[in-house]
Amino acid sequence: MCGIVGRFAWDGPLEPEALCGVVDLLAHRGPDAGASWADERFFLGHRRLAIIDLVSGQQPMATEAGELVVTFNGEIYNHAELRDELRARGHRFRTGSDTEVLLEGYREWGSELPRRLIGMFAFAIADRRQGELFLARDAFGEKPLLYAQTAGAVTFASEVRPLSALGVAGTSLDQEALGAFLCLNYVPGEGTLLSRVRRLPPGSWRLYSGDGRVSVGRHWSARAGVEAPPASVEEALSGLRERLDRAVARSLVSDVPVGLFLSGGMDSSIVAESAARQGRLDRAYCLDFGEAGYSEWPRAEQVAGRLGIPLLRVRLDHQAAADFLRLVEHADDPLADSSSLPVWSISREAARTNKVVLGGDGGDELFAGYLTYQASLLHRRLSGLLPALARRALARAAAFIPTHEGKVSRSFRAMRFARALDLPTGEAHFSWNGTWLPGDAARLLRPEASKRAARGALRALAERHGLPARPDLGSLQLADIAEYLPNDILAKVDRMSMAHGLEVRAPFLQPEVANFALSLAPEHRCLASGRPKRLLRELARRLYGPEIADAPKQGFSIPVHRWLRGPLRATAEDLLSVESLRPIEELDAFAVRRVWEAHLSGRSHGWEVWGLMVLSAWHRARVQSRPRLVPRGAVPRGQASQGPS
Repeated sequence: MCGIVGRFAWDGPLEPEALCGVVDLLAHRGPDAGASWADERFFLGHRRLAIIDLVSGQQPMATEAGELVVTFNGEIYNHAELRDELRARGHRFRTGSDTEVLLEGYREWGSELPRRLIGMFAFAIADRRQGELFLARDAFGEKPLLYAQTAGAVTFASEVRPLSALGVAGTSLDQEALGAFLCLNYVPGEGTLLSRVRRLPPGSWRLYSGDGRVSVGRHWSARAGVEAPPASVEEALSGLRERLDRAVARSLVSDVPVGLFLSGGMDSSIVAESAARQGRLDRAYCLDFGEAGYSEWPRAEQVAGRLGIPLLRVRLDHQAAADFLRLVEHADDPLADSSSLPVWSISREAARTNKVVLGGDGGDELFAGYLTYQASLLHRRLSGLLPALARRALARAAAFIPTHEGKVSRSFRAMRFARALDLPTGEAHFSWNGTWLPGDAARLLRPEASKRAARGALRALAERHGLPARPDLGSLQLADIAEYLPNDILAKVDRMSMAHGLEVRAPFLQPEVANFALSLAPEHRCLASGRPKRLLRELARRLYGPEIADAPKQGFSIPVHRWLRGPLRATAEDLLSVESLRPIEELDAFAVRRVWEAHLSGRSHGWEVWGLMVLSAWHRARVQSRPRLVPRGAVPRGQASQGPS
């Protein structure tokens, strides 16, 4: 797990000395070593978190003759099998690293290489023979890869920070992205909030030729029907355990000890059982909230005790709110998921003793575990039963439903459901995990173009993912796998863990597990009535009993409403003052201020306020100023450097 940065200049000077200074901006992602390499057209930089082949796996890495050079972030779980296959085809290896497999694999298969990889990855290969740059990103988007194309060159990096420092990110905001951010608290799609910076989509590659032409392709996408559905629950359980055991075994391959994030929920508990049974788990970490009703410690302790895993308790209370500005800095592109704070806290503690941990990410999307699926299926049913006038009246009445500020209370869920009744189900689905409805978001903006983008944000999302007005469960899952999973959940885990030099691996997010999950019949996943995630729930019941299987879903929510009126109030007052908001020209500073004052008076706008604070803090760090470059001297040309920075 690492941080990468680089540039390919097909027309104009490369200036590697200036580029060298951005490598250490990613030192948090790779605290073990750093290096750079350049020739007349290419620059590659790398910060390393050493996990596989600790001695000889330094990067950027070149083939023996130097015709291919790679900088790589991630882990290739099947690198040993690929190495054997490539050796049989005549390739020679000098290291035991997964990085060298990428070089020899690209020499053999070219752009077909990513299709053969099992793992999480973002990498760039400079092909000096052809004068080309190849970029690729893993199937689900576990690892980030951003790029900014300017006249005659493309610059790429693991984060926006190096692009901002080099000046290629610009300072103009993407209006579509801004409108969507206000509705979702994250930026969807391939864009970022900076109009010049784009994301390489999950499961895709991008090839730049020597004259600047670009070829693109996909190596994997989530889709239903890849496998025949299991005929019975017993067959489904057997198939799931077989595939998940293989995925966990791959995820445990490491030259350093592997730990586990254990929440006490089904997903991490099921991963824990497989890892413990296969005998390679070092310890587990559980976050224990000081606030009543937020802690999962008792269930996590029960699971760890049954499996015989040492469990470390990580306490979180209101004092953690002091890290808010650091969270925003490391979130990079604005990401206002308030559960970033718990992930930040548990990652910081785990990184004291581990470089690698397993997690349960992906289980909710693949096996339909979110309550949002039940909400959308119920919404679809009501849309066919209630006339539009009745749905519109109920949506307007939602504002008068009193809500409790506990952890995603029933009253809060009822209010959120009712307010979206007059939307098509395909649009309403994105609102369940969102914040402002499109019309409300538009009222926070000043330019008409920005308002228009906000009003159409959810409709644009539904259209992008092909969601009809009344979508079925499978299409909702595919939309979440393509959107919410990479751009909120996985972005959060990557940024918050890598801020502390910690790698988080998600066994659920391996293609054979995903293909199997998406082949399940709807009744093995989720129905409008009954508990969601039915197959995983049945497996958890057999492993642990009803205490784990039937426990309500907790998640990593924090008491955001109360904290904003308490320990975070001074930070909010600063970030949401008219003076602080004025530089964000698109925002109506007075409208935002009224939202903050309404929250202080007792209205529950906690998640909305959190998002506005993130936007203000991010704008200060990425638009009003930018990270400073620290010159590091000349870079060796034509030879991959593997020494420490």
